[in-house]
Amino acid sequence: MHSKVNLHKLLEETVKAPYAMITCPVCLAENDDFATTCIKCKAFLQNRVPNLDLFQTAWKILESPRVTFRQIVLAEHKNFSLLLFSLFGISLSFTAFWYFKLGTRFDTLLDLLPWALLVGLGLGAVTAVVLTLAYHLVARVFGGAAGWRDSMALLAYSLIPIGISLVILLPIELLTFGMYFFTSNPPPYTLKPVSYVLLVGIDALLALWSLVLAIVGTKVGHRLGVFKSVLVVILTVGLIGAGLFFAASQTILWTNA
Repeated sequence: MHSKVNLHKLLEETVKAPYAMITCPVCLAENDDFATTCIKCKAFLQNRVPNLDLFQTAWKILESPRVTFRQIVLAEHKNFSLLLFSLFGISLSFTAFWYFKLGTRFDTLLDLLPWALLVGLGLGAVTAVVLTLAYHLVARVFGGAAGWRDSMALLAYSLIPIGISLVILLPIELLTFGMYFFTSNPPPYTLKPVSYVLLVGIDALLALWSLVLAIVGTKVGHRLGVFKSVLVVILTVGLIGAGLFFAASQTILWTNA
């Protein structure tokens, strides 16, 4: 008798879901943690989230990321994901113009800005698809449970700190250094070293914050452990980062030819 009980318990542990479940208060059926209605009796299990408010969600994701990422997955409409990717693309564009010193190709800052914005919008559209695809596939390989739309939203809202950098820090950098921020003659560091190090350092910290949020979002949305979540984010960033760097380098070499 004792062996039968142990065998029954072992079987329950074997088929047990690898993530939390919700027990229906009406029929006691086990439901997915993100389910809003019971799969058996259709009773409501938790509040539905029809839409996401951009500013409210952005604030909450900085204040309480785990709770907010859960709300993002529960949301029926993942509002503003493409907008956030557009801001990310513009930030990538200005970063590339800074890193590759592309200011030398333009006469004035006013000539550079439209091109950086235009390239950024294109990058935003590309990364919305390519970055999400890479992230989603890598997460799935490690046992992730979120769908495509959830993966895109998790990534998009983890980019909030980079959006803050674009909206707040970039104007300060442009006002402080002007065209010299994107050139090497003279290097912007030699003009105002303290301001340059401070601004670039804050940019780096905000980018790191986005990586941390992406890890938290992966853990919550894909229901993976911390180690797997870190691996998913690092592999995704490594693959896409290397691809973008190679593409940018080849494009610059081609235009110089």
